[in-house]
Amino acid sequence: ANSGPMAFHGCLRRAAGFGSAVRRANGAVGLGSALHAGALPPHCPFRLANSGIKVEAAGLSTGIQTPAATEDGHPVIDLTPLEGAGDASSPVRTEVVAQLRHALQHRGYFYAKTAAFSPEYIESIYRFAGRAHGLSPEVKARFHPAYTGPDIAKPELAYGAGAISTVRAWDYSRNRFTQSSPHGSNRFPPAEVLTPPYVEVLDELYSRQNALAETLLLGMAEMLGLPSATLRDMFVGEDGGGDFGTIRLLHYPGSPELSEQERAVANVGISAHTDFEVFTLMHQDAAGLQFIPAGEQGWVDAPVRPGEFVVIVGDVLERLTNGVLKATPHRVKLTEHTRNSIIRFNALHPDTLIAPLPAFCSSDRPPAYTPVTMRVHMETTIRNLEKGIPAWDTERNVSRTATYVY
Repeated sequence: ANSGPMAFHGCLRRAAGFGSAVRRANGAVGLGSALHAGALPPHCPFRLANSGIKVEAAGLSTGIQTPAATEDGHPVIDLTPLEGAGDASSPVRTEVVAQLRHALQHRGYFYAKTAAFSPEYIESIYRFAGRAHGLSPEVKARFHPAYTGPDIAKPELAYGAGAISTVRAWDYSRNRFTQSSPHGSNRFPPAEVLTPPYVEVLDELYSRQNALAETLLLGMAEMLGLPSATLRDMFVGEDGGGDFGTIRLLHYPGSPELSEQERAVANVGISAHTDFEVFTLMHQDAAGLQFIPAGEQGWVDAPVRPGEFVVIVGDVLERLTNGVLKATPHRVKLTEHTRNSIIRFNALHPDTLIAPLPAFCSSDRPPAYTPVTMRVHMETTIRNLEKGIPAWDTERNVSRTATYVY
């Protein structure tokens, strides 16, 4: 069956009583009337199985290739066949897309081999981050909230009740933050404080991450049986303004580096949570990250793989797929050694409506998530954390942020 946009819309037109299934709202695919599983013709590549649990995407319902894996079972996928202007119908690309689907459904994350970032470039970002984190607390305090950390008495928000984190963070975003602080001074360190200039370095990184993000969004849409541009268009937005994403350059001091007071109270590097956006790109230079893989209960250590980024499912993918994909909980434990990481939270355009897409809804599986825009989801989540509402329910092992009722 043809799995392109025409096939998708043809299936929707033939769905009895479907009405206006896909509408454009604020630059996004909006939530239409709920699909009925029996309303789609049998050959439709997006037809839900009767169980309502698994989307049978064209070309992926049989012969799914499992990705390569590390010795301890962490999936590894070479994304280079998806990068650049390759043949969209090539068998190699089809196999990579199938691997994406398997990894994200069955593990909730994977390690990505990509041509987008050379080892030398990654190392240059870590060197820059080291200089930024090496600034004195007095200097860093001038740039709060672009900088947060216990060394300036502005610690990371607690994702869990009673969590006291050691992490220090430099943040950058094109849309979430402005260039100026509330006091009118420069929001980010200028050239006389940090060289190369902070905005120049971080914006270049943001652009490179955007290119990889769009590659992944195209592949994710394909693996889910959606028109290929669906997720990318939600990421870019109708006005082309881009996503509500954030870069974080994180530093976790080893125990010997902490003050006596901090050692006495700190109980975690960063507490358990799921990320609020579509997916996360994460690179780490030392061990400490842990996951709860999809369908499992216990924490597993994430290995350090210097040439690869980890791709982690976030809240938005869970909500868009009506729970077919689950946001992946993760945390960073306290370590004796120092740990650094490069994070990019890939969101959607601020005005994009997040709601279960029609392809994932049926009479047997009605929408389980309330609609909300990307901006409101982020702002509500942050406000809840500031109020002390945990992001992760430790008793039920459930993400409060992914399942929040708006």
